[in-house]
Amino acid sequence: MSPRIEVGAVRVRLSILRGFFVSSVLVALHVGLSMPQAPRAESVGIKIFPGRVERVSLDEVRYSVKIVNGLQSTIFLPGVNFGRPLPETLSLEQWRTKEGWKTVAPCMDTPPPHVIKLAPGQVIALDYVMDTRFRTICKEHHLELTGRYRYRLDYFDTEKQARAYIRKLFSPTWKEARAPFVVSEPFDIPPFREPAR
Repeated sequence: MSPRIEVGAVRVRLSILRGFFVSSVLVALHVGLSMPQAPRAESVGIKIFPGRVERVSLDEVRYSVKIVNGLQSTIFLPGVNFGRPLPETLSLEQWRTKEGWKTVAPCMDTPPPHVIKLAPGQVIALDYVMDTRFRTICKEHHLELTGRYRYRLDYFDTEKQARAYIRKLFSPTWKEARAPFVVSEPFDIPPFREPAR
């Protein structure tokens, strides 16, 4: 069994992330784009574990997630790696009756500067805050902080593939960008209830 290595926990605050929101919230790397490509069969070794979901207020939700590389090979994730890894190909998707799963977070207005290497057995632990009071420049303008959600992680076998994907995503032919991906089990964000007085 491979040893578990804690790569780091990243606290993501809306006030410090560049272009990491949508309409008043954290939004989609794919700007709401849902890729039709199915998960690869061998990707079952990559696991996404939803963590706590804390409903702070009508406008704010705090949630956490862990990514575990259970494969026998390193995977590569475009993102930011200033001391701690923040993969920008980890998306939060919301279930919508008419559209199915729709990516709602994060939003990326510039290509991520790094490619994160996640070795076999390694873990990335992340904490996020979504707050609809923040206005942003991203295209998605509607998000209800309640309902059914899941995580989706686009990943790559090589750094070269990861960089090629980002180039394609920020090109006129961005709709052709494809990546293997895995998804987490769905989870719920409960509606806000005022505390009893």
